[in-house]
Amino acid sequence: MFASEANDEKFIKIVDDLVVSAENDPDLAEGLKWIDMQSRKNGVTFYEMALVILKKHMAERRAKEWMKAKMAA
Repeated sequence: MFASEANDEKFIKIVDDLVVSAENDPDLAEGLKWIDMQSRKNGVTFYEMALVILKKHMAERRAKEWMKAKMAA
């Protein structure tokens, strides 16, 4: 499921660009280290773990937006 998406060339390029950007951003570097630790702990690739985290973040954001819309209605 995630493996094929995580192996997408565009996604890999984006993640690789983040890794390069982390050289000048200690907070980003720390986050990427955490992703690396989680990927090792869960037995998945770094890219797969990054995708899992991204999808979770997007789902949480959409849920908050949906809840906000429901509360406003």
